[in-house]
Amino acid sequence: MLDRKLINHEFSNIKGVIFLNVASVVIPPKCVQDAYFGFTKQYIKTFGKNVIPNAWDMIRSTRKNVAKLINAEPLEIAFVKNTTEGIGIIANGLPFKPGGNVIIVDQEHPANLYTWINLQKKGVQLRVIKSRNNDIFIEDIIDKIDENTKAITISAVQFSTGVYTDLVRLGNICKDNKIIFIVDGIQAIGRLNIDVKKMNINYLACGGHKGLLATPGAGFVYCDSAIVNDVTPVYACYQSVVNHVKPLTTRTDFSKIEWHDDARRLESGNLNYAGIAGINAGVRLINKLGIKEIEKNIIELEDVLVKRIKHLGFEFRTPYDKEKSSGILCIYYPQHLENELQNILDKYNIFITNRGGYIRLSIDFYNTKEQMIKVSEAFEELSKII
Repeated sequence: MLDRKLINHEFSNIKGVIFLNVASVVIPPKCVQDAYFGFTKQYIKTFGKNVIPNAWDMIRSTRKNVAKLINAEPLEIAFVKNTTEGIGIIANGLPFKPGGNVIIVDQEHPANLYTWINLQKKGVQLRVIKSRNNDIFIEDIIDKIDENTKAITISAVQFSTGVYTDLVRLGNICKDNKIIFIVDGIQAIGRLNIDVKKMNINYLACGGHKGLLATPGAGFVYCDSAIVNDVTPVYACYQSVVNHVKPLTTRTDFSKIEWHDDARRLESGNLNYAGIAGINAGVRLINKLGIKEIEKNIIELEDVLVKRIKHLGFEFRTPYDKEKSSGILCIYYPQHLENELQNILDKYNIFITNRGGYIRLSIDFYNTKEQMIKVSEAFEELSKII
């Protein structure tokens, strides 16, 4: 059972509102705020003395905590600025050759789409799986696999429909066919139990400003130790390599780069230390509460809400299948009613994504059954104008 006393303490800043917008951004809990601002205050207080060495101590701690969350090894974790950068590293770092193909689905967020579209310039074929009735079927992915399929890339949870993919099944298919399995994890990590080993995920990218409870501008990637040495990073700095010559010594060997043989090779230059400090605090809180308990709570709350509003006549973009539930619900409505709908949401102090004809509700562990009942009351009122 979730520790409600701890949750209420950490999220006192959203007391009195119903915040259902984690699929867009999270409101960071107290511990994340303290870590984020604490780094900057210490930086200023000490005039920057030892700020970088101390930051790397924090980085090592964060690797361990993130690795624990997803069942990885610490040196399989690297830090990036966002999901887009993370996906770009693997797309441009693997030795894809002309004639090979990559499989993707049509619902993907641009973070896990555009870099693969660009890869076609190198002669790599992009095989796009068309969704059916807003749903994704693994059988459709299987039908596209052949001997030239080098990678399958997919979001654990689709941002526009909330569809959760059976990553265990898809990972097993990739393993059996020697296909690299790449996952955009941003809508799932911290909210759902993602086990990279059990799911045979080779690479995963995730920004920090949603389920990880942190801020934009910092995220992480997981890179399976079995493939990490096949990835040649686009960027390099002394953090990426083992043959760094420290000042004031002058480098004399310019013939090669000796990369780290782990995920550190994917990091280059100074990182967003304040942002990563926030991730560290957020992941510690998630690990303390327990990711399995968090997922259980989210799916139960989604079920409560759906049962109370499914009869109201809304056009659900999210297929209701408990096996594909993610705690994210997407609904269409007539676009000309946007302002009226927003007024009702404001009346009930509900914060969701509302984009002119499309609303998305995203549940996290700080939400409650009482809030779902209140949301259903708002939706009853909404149904009268739609």
